[in-house]
Formats: sequence, C-alpha cells, structure tokens
Amino acid sequence: MIRLLPTLSILCGLIACSGENGERPLAIDIIGERPDLESANPTSAAGPALEAIAQGLVALDAEGEIEPALAKRWTVLDDGRTYIFRLRDLTWQDGTALTAGQVARQLREASEPGSRNPLAPMLADIEEINAIAPEIVEIVLRRPRADLLSVLAQPDLAIRIGGEGFGAFQLDSKQASGDTVELVPYRPPPDGDDEAASAPASPELQASIALSFQTGSRAVGRFRLGQTDLVLGGDWTSLPYAQAIDPPDAQLLFDPVEGLFGLAIVEHSGFLAEARNRILLSQALDRQQLVALLGIPEAQAVSAIIDPRDDSAAHSPIPFRASNPIGERRRFARSAVDRWRNSNGAMEPLRIALPDAPGSRIIYAFLRTNWAAVGIDTERVAWAEDADLRLIDRVAVTDRAYWYLQEFRCERSTPCTDDYEKALAAIEQATSARVRAIRIAEAAAELEAMGPFIPLLRPIRWSLVSSRITGFVPNRYASHPLATLTVPSG
Repeated sequence: MIRLLPTLSILCGLIACSGENGERPLAIDIIGERPDLESANPTSAAGPALEAIAQGLVALDAEGEIEPALAKRWTVLDDGRTYIFRLRDLTWQDGTALTAGQVARQLREASEPGSRNPLAPMLADIEEINAIAPEIVEIVLRRPRADLLSVLAQPDLAIRIGGEGFGAFQLDSKQASGDTVELVPYRPPPDGDDEAASAPASPELQASIALSFQTGSRAVGRFRLGQTDLVLGGDWTSLPYAQAIDPPDAQLLFDPVEGLFGLAIVEHSGFLAEARNRILLSQALDRQQLVALLGIPEAQAVSAIIDPRDDSAAHSPIPFRASNPIGERRRFARSAVDRWRNSNGAMEPLRIALPDAPGSRIIYAFLRTNWAAVGIDTERVAWAEDADLRLIDRVAVTDRAYWYLQEFRCERSTPCTDDYEKALAAIEQATSARVRAIRIAEAAAELEAMGPFIPLLRPIRWSLVSSRITGFVPNRYASHPLATLTVPSG
C-alpha cells in the first residue's frame, strides 16, 4: 500500500513543541482560515462557531437528527406544503423580543433570486415566508419537500442580527486573539424572561471554549501534543497528517456523510466535448485502488453521481459498464481513445486542478496512472489556474436526490443540456409524490448521460477526539454541536 505521509517530526516542527497542559478552556481546533463570523456568507469553516452562537428555526443534534431551536414546535399542513413554526419567547441583548418578522425577513433574503447564501438553490421551492403573528412563522411551499427541515437546520440559515444570535454560546470579543475566538455560555439579558434557545451547556462542560482556526498540519500537531482536545473540519486534503500520528481508532473518527467527491468537467472542448468521452474517463478508473491508496476502511468508492439513501433514487441508472471488470472497461476505453485520435489528431494532456495539499498527491497519482492505462496523458495544475477538470468535495445537506440534481443546473460551469433543464422543470411541476419520484429518476438518468462529473468516493470527513471528551457522535451531516460536548470534572 502506498502512503504519502508527512513524518511526526515535521509536524512537531510546525508548532511550538511544548506539551505542558495546565488549566485551560476546552480547546477545539477547526481546520481552515479564521472566518468573519459577522459576514452574511461566512466560509464553511465557520459552521461549528455559527451553530454555537446562533440558531435557525430548527437544529441538528449530536446524532444529526432534527431538534427544536428558535422554534419550540411546528406543524405540517396541506400534505406537506405548509409549515407553521411557533417561536420561543426570546429576548435580544438590547431587551427587545425576537419576532417572527425578523426570522421571516432573513429567510426571505436567503431564498430570493440572486442570494449569495449557499443554500439558496435548496430554498427554490418556497413560495411564501410570512410572519402571521409575532411568534408564528409560516413557510408555504410550491410542492411538498420532505427534506425542508434538514435544510433549515444548517448554520447558513441561522438567524443573527449584528452578529448576535441565540446559540448556547456567545463570542467573548475581549478574549479573541489571532486565529482564536473565545466562546462563553450564553447569558440572557438582565431581567429577561428567555426560554432556552437550545439545550443548555452541560454543567460538566468547561466555562468557555477556545476555538482556534488552524492549518491541518498545525491542528494535528497540537492534538498530538495535548494542546487541543478536538480537531474538526478534517477532509481528504489533511487526512495524511492525521494518519501520520497513528492515533487510536477511538480518536480518529469519520462521519458517514453523503455528497459529491470527484472531478467536475469545466472545459467542454476537444475530447471532453462529447458526453461519451467524459463517461469513458469515469469507466477507466479502478476506484477500489484509490480506496486502498487512502488506507482507511471508511473510504467508499462511488461510480454514480447520485448515490443517496432515499426512495427517489431507487430508479437511478447504474452508469454504463460500471459493473464490468476493470480490464474490460479499459480495453473498451483505449479503443475509443484511439479512434478519437485517428479522427481528430493529437490529444492535449488533461489539466487537473487540485488543491495544494498532501492528499492531492495521492489523488493525482491515482488519476495519472489509471488514465495512462488507456492512453490519456494528464497534467496537474494549480488550483487557481485554467483546468479541464477540477476536484469537487461537497457534503450533501439533505439525504434526497434533489440536492444532487440542483448541483448541476445549467447555470453552473459543467456540461449541461436543454433536456436536463426540462427534466428539472418537470420535477417542479410534479403534482404528487409518486410523480415527483418518477421525474427525479428521469432527471437522474439525463444527468448520468450528460457526464458532467466523474465521481470517485463518498466525501471524507474526519475528526480527532481526545479521550477527555464525551458526547461526540459521528453522523451523516458531519455536524457536531459544541453544546453537546462534555468533559468530566476532576
């Protein structure tokens, strides 16, 4: 098995090599640059901090299941087309009450055309968002959406005003420095009559959390030396660092997420102009070899673009010849490549854009050798350079096929057809759940036939968890609320 891993000595060289660990807040490192938590659209690294300081109508618990948040309860009417949320009695720090109008306004801004909120495409089925009373929010859908609550639970839809929210914690700006922010338990305003916006922090949890944003190497090194209790935000790019310290299985934990991990086709000319050639590239890959190269049993090969676990994908097509032996698939692909060259002349190497990270070396080595086996040369290019294929790594925010279909709408830069847009429109016009499932299967078939994406694996999300911490549960959304983490006293 090939492993391209940094050594522990290199990791130690990247951080202050002091292992002393005195009294301190619960220390959590998130891999990524420190985000602007007051931005309307912060980076993905902000997710755990946003969830800690603000909430939406509903939230995800430690196991990734829906629980009440700003809304203490809700009712679903009109066969799933209308959701009625009753808000908790909550007060902002200035003494004014949280109102349904404030919630409705922010959700409308997130869902309107032109919104920069990354979840805007998943809110396209919303017809109206109304404040029908000071404490009641109504969301009316054009058609039933079984996954609406999962979308509303994402940190990107947390309700904030001036950076203030109703999470279990609040920012302590006096203690912020460099790449670290301090979170302290949320305290209602004096004389307030707040209901808890979420389950209160456990009494076993330390009084505050030191939340640091670090590079993958530094976060892993700090964990190895006992300087941090938890590392969040790990993915395939930083996995080699975690493997380098050879942690116990109980400390290196993987989330069973779904989503997209593979290569988007971003150049549609030459060999890549034809859908059948794009599909050939996918057929020529031995994905089990990539699983072996990564060296983790949690890695799972994926050969279809849509691979969720719900009934609407039950009729999704298996890609042409994907189940055939790899030798047979490669002979077919090499023959097709030779025919293309005979008709069109020399083929330029395929330019593959990958991030500058240790994990990229493994991915590129796999792609280069697999495509060389069918006569296709490749060239790795920097992430910011022009490319033919670009690696995509996204966790699905719901377990429904519709999320995957939205990721490949024609306004994106990947190959698309009018038939695909018509198939998506047919989903939106479906008059029943049964008809909608059929239309989704038809759109999935058209998506696979277009070949805009070469799937490789299910996304990889890992965390390093100290034995001091309890309450951490791997889940399908890689969502880990900080308020659920406990540290035994003493």
